[in-house]
Amino acid sequence: MIGTRQLAADPGFGLAGADYVSDREVKYVHVLSDVDGAGPLNVDGALVIFDIAVLSDCEDLFASLAAGRAAGVVVAGALTDADLRAVRNHAVRCRLPLLTSTRPHFQWKTTLAGQAKGMITEAIRLHASRLSALCGLLDSPAMDMPQAIADLLSRELGAEVVVSVGGKFVAAAPAAAPFALASVLKSPNRRWQTTLAGRFARIAPLGKNPDQFLAMALKDPHGLSDKALVSHAAKLIGLALSSGEADFTQALSEIRFSAFQMLMTGHVTYAQRVMASVSPGLLDEEEAQVFIISCGESSRNAVMAEVDKYLGDATLAVRCPAYPDQIINVIPKQLGHDPEEDVSRLLTAFTEAKVRVGGSSPYPLVSLGSAYAEALDALGRTMRGSEKMIVTRTKAVGLADILPADLARTWASGVLYPVLVSPGGQEIISSVAMALEFTTTKAARILDIHRNTLHRRVANVFADIGYASDRTLDRITVSLAIQIIAALGADLSPDKTVSLHDVLTVKPVRDWAESFLDPLNIDDGKLLKTAREWVLAEFDVDAAGAQLGIAGRTVRHRIERAEPLMEKDLITIWPPTVDDPGEQRLSGIRPLTVALYASALPGGIRPALNPRS
Repeated sequence: MIGTRQLAADPGFGLAGADYVSDREVKYVHVLSDVDGAGPLNVDGALVIFDIAVLSDCEDLFASLAAGRAAGVVVAGALTDADLRAVRNHAVRCRLPLLTSTRPHFQWKTTLAGQAKGMITEAIRLHASRLSALCGLLDSPAMDMPQAIADLLSRELGAEVVVSVGGKFVAAAPAAAPFALASVLKSPNRRWQTTLAGRFARIAPLGKNPDQFLAMALKDPHGLSDKALVSHAAKLIGLALSSGEADFTQALSEIRFSAFQMLMTGHVTYAQRVMASVSPGLLDEEEAQVFIISCGESSRNAVMAEVDKYLGDATLAVRCPAYPDQIINVIPKQLGHDPEEDVSRLLTAFTEAKVRVGGSSPYPLVSLGSAYAEALDALGRTMRGSEKMIVTRTKAVGLADILPADLARTWASGVLYPVLVSPGGQEIISSVAMALEFTTTKAARILDIHRNTLHRRVANVFADIGYASDRTLDRITVSLAIQIIAALGADLSPDKTVSLHDVLTVKPVRDWAESFLDPLNIDDGKLLKTAREWVLAEFDVDAAGAQLGIAGRTVRHRIERAEPLMEKDLITIWPPTVDDPGEQRLSGIRPLTVALYASALPGGIRPALNPRS
């Protein structure tokens, strides 16, 4: 990770603080053109570059950037206080870090933004490497952990480090560090200080006891990556000094969860580096299965203990942050090893506790989010039947697999084009995809970001591409476009005249749709007709019932009857989505909607997908 201050320290960017400069993480650099201000911007974590010549009325724009959690703004070409007076006032009012650059706007657009991207990428790589090295010390719990961590910090950061407990120095690196930090160690209650030699010092507590702390001094001000590494180091030292097995287990649990988050967002390499220090080789395989355990009437801690017993280092096991009764297992696919057998043995330990398991088919590690969704659907089916474990044997055929590839890629790229070409677009799309698949609150917990941040990100993306985030049919359309891009790649020069209607009305898709809907052709077609009216009414049972001349509860009952026939959650959403009223998991209703659209006769009524599609 890299902050605004670290970028400003590079003379090549010609950056200087204008006002209210606080250090914030910069995820990417966005060079704003004179037409970008017309609508919402995806600016979470962005350092936004402006041309002073086109920046006249910036009050609303700055408010939008602040609401979107931009890292800061850079005014290119601003040389005097007169030029900056208006933007400075607005930046301070919005609490938005403001910098100036002596480099012209066109230089940022042509070269500097790319250079900044390289710095950000390298900073992320270096931070992951340092975290991996820190976590690697856990492999040797018998070593002098405080000294080993102090040595690592000194070596990696060029720091002077002292670990003090009850007034005694239990670790120091280099050996002369206590002398260099003497003035700092006298006032440990002051978190930020300067040594007599002019180095920048920080005090990090090791726990709640004020007599236990880590003191570290650097030549330059502490960057965000430095602060994060020191915080992790202080926590590990505190755990080592406590000698508590529960604390040590909690530290390992946090490391595993961090790796799981990286996998869910497609950052496989970083996850591999982090886990290499805890479970070497675990994530070296190309594919993995996901098994989700619902703990039923047993405690999650008891089930987790059995997971460790039966699966051990063969799984990346985490307590699900979204559902408090679930444990997620990522089990890499290894030749000659069947993880289902291990999971089945685990179930025998909880015969009476109503423990259930849903498993996915093997997926590439980069597609772990899809594997998780498949496992969650399988777990849902166990809740409606008598089987305690359901595992999808082969990867389900997704919509992206049956659509005409060239047409589908062109259409999806046209829909998502404004996001695809924006800095950080792929990361934004990844988080939006999770919100659409698992609802906003659940996805935010998995990603470990605030629900409101993710909700705002989804709303901004939908606004950018001309869709409504609170309309289920629009969410279906956008999620389909995202799935297509994930499966087939993006076309950055798409023919925007290609419509979703063009994609869904070719013969192979119509044939698939008729086959998909065939299980509903019973009872004189009542189930199929009801499902059609329910989708046409945008999933409103009362509106569908009025159209059919039956009660809304009868519509609901028929849709519930259709679920086991199609092996899909349609109206009985599991797990329930009480945190996000109006949001639905799309894994069941998306293929139903597409099938009803594709199978409609020429001139027939189709689901009202977005006109821009």
